[in-house]
Amino acid sequence: MNTPLIPIGLALIMMTVGLSVRLSDFKALPRQWNAVGAGLLAQLVFLPLIALCVALVTRLDTVYAIGLIILASAPGGISSNLLTVLARGKTALSISLTILTNLVAFITIPTVLSVAFIVFSGSGVDGPSSSELYALPFGETALKVLAISALPLAIGMAICRFMPNFASRIEKPAKFVASAIFAAIVVNSFYSEWNSIMAHWNTVGPAVILLNLAAIGSALLFSRLFGLSAKQALTIAIECGLQNVALALVIAQFMGNGRFMVPSSIYALVMNVSVLILIAVGNKLSESKSEAHSEQ
Repeated sequence: MNTPLIPIGLALIMMTVGLSVRLSDFKALPRQWNAVGAGLLAQLVFLPLIALCVALVTRLDTVYAIGLIILASAPGGISSNLLTVLARGKTALSISLTILTNLVAFITIPTVLSVAFIVFSGSGVDGPSSSELYALPFGETALKVLAISALPLAIGMAICRFMPNFASRIEKPAKFVASAIFAAIVVNSFYSEWNSIMAHWNTVGPAVILLNLAAIGSALLFSRLFGLSAKQALTIAIECGLQNVALALVIAQFMGNGRFMVPSSIYALVMNVSVLILIAVGNKLSESKSEAHSEQ
């Protein structure tokens, strides 16, 4: 896959996500504002902070630390809605969180990276110089993320709203194409950075696994503090655990150093293992409730 095609592919993926968005998906939001608020805080604020702490505690080289934070600042993954259905979570909540986090990504990603650059430019950890870290300005980053994420998502939502019949006809084949593109982006990242991944697995791998476990664990804890139901907590955990790896890889590519992609490439495998566990837990919870109702 040619490098210039990756951002185009991601834009098509995001537009496909927008095609499946219905206004009815948002009708339940006023009744679960606390769950939406908890999900947004957990993903947009606490997840990048967790990544920063993980990077500092594990003493990652600056390049991989920034790559880890790029991953953590990425919005919810495009497959999280389907996986929430499989886990018997709150689908409307999942869709809402995915859409909202992707729509504001052009602001949140450059903001988080700006803070990360300030922290790591004076950390003394091996890696690029301060001038190299600041090679991608806030405004340029925001425009690029807007062009490949928020704008295509908004276009897909507009097509769904104003041309519903057309959107319904193309939604299924578009999802197939989007899934193929997503797989190609991840495979391409593995192929291009495989040697680097293998060379640094012992240092980067544990940090990535720790980030994934901490993301899910903190989402569950955060949900409990907000008094959310088990299904709402499970949904937020899936949203925090499944990052938009494709977007993270594209942002890492924009940074001009392939090593920024290593944490996201490893995470693409790790997150799918953890989400299988969440799906099993969600189904177990649903079965337990069904048995309890049948006994009453």
